[in-house]
Amino acid sequence: MFLKKLSIVAALAAATGLQAASALAADPVTLRFAMITAESFPYMDGARKFKELVEARSKGDIKVLLYPGGQLGNERQINEAILEGSIQIGVGAGAMANLAPIYNIVQVPFLIQGQRHMAAIADGPIGEKLAKKIEEQAGFRVLAWFSTGDSPIETVKKPVRSPADLAGVKIRVIETPVLVDAMRALGANPTPMAYTEVYTGLKQGVIEGAHLDVLSVDTLKIAEVAKYMTDWEQITFVSEPRPVIMSAKYFTSLSPERQKLIRDAMQEAAKHERQVFLDKMTSIRKKLVEQGVTITKVDADAFVEKVRPVWQKYAEQLKAEDLLKEIIALRK
Repeated sequence: MFLKKLSIVAALAAATGLQAASALAADPVTLRFAMITAESFPYMDGARKFKELVEARSKGDIKVLLYPGGQLGNERQINEAILEGSIQIGVGAGAMANLAPIYNIVQVPFLIQGQRHMAAIADGPIGEKLAKKIEEQAGFRVLAWFSTGDSPIETVKKPVRSPADLAGVKIRVIETPVLVDAMRALGANPTPMAYTEVYTGLKQGVIEGAHLDVLSVDTLKIAEVAKYMTDWEQITFVSEPRPVIMSAKYFTSLSPERQKLIRDAMQEAAKHERQVFLDKMTSIRKKLVEQGVTITKVDADAFVEKVRPVWQKYAEQLKAEDLLKEIIALRK
């Protein structure tokens, strides 16, 4: 009789525990999605699509709050806050390479050429390997890959047609080793500076150039202060896929149903964000020319040869020689 009562008590306790777990899983969730780029930048188009899909599919159980324009800090601060738990989602870029060194391999200049090449990397086995390594090294779960478009080199004083034109030029770079090394290899003077400070830096002469993506050139009004750009349709400085990230610890704390819902929605949002980038880049060239920007063709082979040793250096350091070969193979 005692054993029977004990079994009943145990069963009730188990049932109560299951109910509590179920109630906990059903608690509403708020996801803060922060980025450093302006509200007009395509990241926000992707973020809005994600918010729309998640809130509709969860029937309001998951709420998404969007914070563009560096409202919650710079990129490094956002990354740290994601790991600490005060922000749930962000977009990894230069600062990501300091937390997950493997990310340097897709930031080496002049390696990834254009959006088709970028998408083939992000959506294939290379993207899966990168995502796995980012999680191992930094604790971020990659939900999807956004585009950051194609990047020219922008300069104030003179056009750039060959590496010799960059000799001694103070060029703003994201504070990441591979970009600093690449600019030095090109003969430039790399100057780390926050994204939101580039316009002022160019205007005041603190820097003499930058390598912003085409749409950042537009949203930050760079054409007002830098009238020369290399032709990104000929060769791009960087076109790396940008990981949309969440703390892996937080992601795995969610129910499997919520994990799937969030991941599926972000995958769809990423497709939308990339298309917005493509659409906007097709129209921006004319706008820049009308603003007085001179877009110059460059000696592409000369630039590649200058930075190729940097490709090899980081591939060896990161033990990513095979990844580098795979990325190069997809250029064809």
